[in-house]
Amino acid sequence: METTVAIIGAGNGGSAIAAYLASQGVKIHLCDLFPQYLEGIQAAGGIDLTLDGKTSHHPLEMVTGDVPEAIRGVHLIMVVTPSFTHKMIAEACYSALTDGQVVVLNPGRTGGALEFQNTIRSKGCTANITIAETQTLIYSCRKTGPASVEIYGVKKEVELGAFPSSQTQRVLDLLQGYYPQFTPAQNCLETSLSNIGALFHPAPVLLNIGRIESDSKGYRYYWDGISPSVAVLVKAIDKERMAVAQAYGVRILSAEEWLRQSYDTYGDNLYDLIQHNQAYGDIMAPTTIEARYVTEDVPMSLVPISELGKAAGIFTPTIDSVIQLTSTIYKRDFRAEGRCAKNLGIEGMNKEQVAHYFETGKC
Repeated sequence: METTVAIIGAGNGGSAIAAYLASQGVKIHLCDLFPQYLEGIQAAGGIDLTLDGKTSHHPLEMVTGDVPEAIRGVHLIMVVTPSFTHKMIAEACYSALTDGQVVVLNPGRTGGALEFQNTIRSKGCTANITIAETQTLIYSCRKTGPASVEIYGVKKEVELGAFPSSQTQRVLDLLQGYYPQFTPAQNCLETSLSNIGALFHPAPVLLNIGRIESDSKGYRYYWDGISPSVAVLVKAIDKERMAVAQAYGVRILSAEEWLRQSYDTYGDNLYDLIQHNQAYGDIMAPTTIEARYVTEDVPMSLVPISELGKAAGIFTPTIDSVIQLTSTIYKRDFRAEGRCAKNLGIEGMNKEQVAHYFETGKC
């Protein structure tokens, strides 16, 4: 087990992981690209963690906004940030990475490990490192103050894949003492294509965008926003995602299977499963269209699924329509700025070459 861990990201998830590992005796180097997230923790000399109804204070060995300083001499680096910052973090740390280091993206969303690898290599980094990604964040958690965080729940099982896939067990061994919940994925294609946020976030916002802009009272995101007709579109996106996975020989759960496995719900179709999921009852819709449900999940989730589909000869017209419509409304080119083939380092590759790249880390 690692005795010193660098954690990049001092938001909800990063603060929770930092505080929990510190409670287990790990020396923590906490870093964030945005200094305002560190000020309260620096002033408090650590983080207050509330877990199972008990609150305890945990000092950290280092709190810094300097990424190279945070990762220097550290074997395990946990990146716990929104996926749109992964490239920024790779650009900040590429010159300080050294042979043998392991970077874990919590989570990677879709194509996170590839984008991270492509970014550091394009900057000239030749260090022999392993990049891994989780399918989702292990905690349900929330910062309750500038230097305090509460963990509400811990997922029973979270898939993790490494890039290259031969290193997955090595990464799991590093984390096993603290997080036995991590289980091996076939590769980063499996973790990437298991990204449920790609289904449940962009399309429902798109189809309720007028309501978000005009309804000051708000609405229940899942129970009101995913009506039977919206569920039809979400299901169509899911079918395209499943087709891409099948083309690469990757087994992933459908949206219905995932809901049944993850929650105490029931129903014969996607709409019913969502409506009967009590965990969704209190989740309100975003109050502005400038929400990560679109600005993150379109470029970092839908775009790479579409690009992986193109390489495999799988058409994704519904996904492509959502990308185009949101790009038009938001006046941004989400495909160009997101995880397109060029930014993933797979431009010009066919299905076999992409699959080989995910497995070996080599073109």
